[in-house]
Amino acid sequence: MKLAITTENKLGITDDVLSLLRSHRADLIKVEVEDGKIYLHTQDLEKSVQGTIASQLMKIHGIKWVNQIEVLPGVETQNMLESLMQAMPDPVVGINNKGQVSYANDKAKKLFQQHMENQKMPTLMKQIFVSNGWQDKVNAAANSHLPVNIKTIAGSMLLEVQGIKGSNGQMMGAMLLFRNHDKIMASSYVMQGEEIDGLERLVYQSEAFGAVVQKAKTLAVVEAPLNIVGETGTGKTLLAHACHSLSPRSHELFTVVDCQAIKSDELERLLFGVESRPGVLELNQSGTLFFSHIEFMPKHTQQKVLELLKKRQQGSGIRVMVSSSQKLQNHQQAGKLLPELVMLLDVLRLDVPPLRERPEDVEPLMQYFLQQFNQQLGQNLAFSLDATAKMKRYYWPGNASQLRHATFKAMMIAKEGIIHASDLDLEGAISLEADLEGMTLNEAVNEFEKHFLQHWYQKYPSTRKLARQLGVSHTTIAQKINKYKLNEQP
Repeated sequence: MKLAITTENKLGITDDVLSLLRSHRADLIKVEVEDGKIYLHTQDLEKSVQGTIASQLMKIHGIKWVNQIEVLPGVETQNMLESLMQAMPDPVVGINNKGQVSYANDKAKKLFQQHMENQKMPTLMKQIFVSNGWQDKVNAAANSHLPVNIKTIAGSMLLEVQGIKGSNGQMMGAMLLFRNHDKIMASSYVMQGEEIDGLERLVYQSEAFGAVVQKAKTLAVVEAPLNIVGETGTGKTLLAHACHSLSPRSHELFTVVDCQAIKSDELERLLFGVESRPGVLELNQSGTLFFSHIEFMPKHTQQKVLELLKKRQQGSGIRVMVSSSQKLQNHQQAGKLLPELVMLLDVLRLDVPPLRERPEDVEPLMQYFLQQFNQQLGQNLAFSLDATAKMKRYYWPGNASQLRHATFKAMMIAKEGIIHASDLDLEGAISLEADLEGMTLNEAVNEFEKHFLQHWYQKYPSTRKLARQLGVSHTTIAQKINKYKLNEQP
């Protein structure tokens, strides 16, 4: 018999209930008590006895209602947790605060007991691990909430540790999750914020970018390093991921490492790990590793990556893709990249033209970004004709990334459902004061170039920074500044 009894908050009411059960010689199997509720599980009783007990319970002062239930709440929760642990795709082991194994799902039992002499599941945590200093590694996993590489009686595995605390905040034990390297390698790594499936979803109309897509389809299946060259914001990372998804490694890991955005020491920790935490080079051994802005990778890190890649070339290894603002040889000549690393990586190249060289792509891109933001924000904004014309005339030094950002900013200030030209804050837009009437083409181009450089030179007075911003060489910028005498004081 299983009963749920609803009660008032009356002192001693549980004793009254238990006393009634004893009077009927009903052996109690389990009892659960919470605020305003008593749950009972007794031995099987005849229906007449159950009815008598229920009616007498209702006569006890403070009891509001009695009804039969299929399972006690605590037992139901325990069954659900047990089912959840069994459904986990990886071995799970529960440890109490004495280091004893208090729980193991079937996958853990199958994995570990076959390596024990008695063919039984280990009873102590220390029986699972075989490497020296295993306790330090377990503590590192618990404190950092990151996986550690650790040797067990079943081989080398990745271990994740989650501490379990009681209601008083004290540690009661821990849950250990063991993951196999091969299973992690088989997982699909999806870039945050992007869903790329091949090259079909890339937005473009121009023949120039169409040629890039066709070449990418060919290079995607070639098992050789790939360098994607282009200015910031041209979509190099998207192309790399698309090439990965079309390659034979599409079901392996795709890892992005931005060498420009990560500090030198952090980059080394990310790549090679620290103490007992594995780095991405250990986690990803058979997928694709994409180094974005490789020219910003420190020389000492380049040397370590080079040595590791040379070792892996002897086996199956990973496929390396990189992106850079210029050809790798240019960065090598500038002293940014090691010659031997360039020789290793400079096998296949995909050149991505800037947006200003494919103006046909501006309108489809701006409409695509607008549609995305409309869906996300629950709006229905549209571009006016003057806004569309302004965006199509713009130079777009930041390429598609800048276009996306400009679209979002305009949506934030647009009124009455229409984005007008006045809503567009296009950084670097040029307003010519000179009258172009009567000028030759070369004269008009020089006039535009002068005003364009005047605007950007105010923002980037360093010629090297300006060259990087505009995607040209430092020599070109220095020559242009001297030509228009921009560095002379007025």
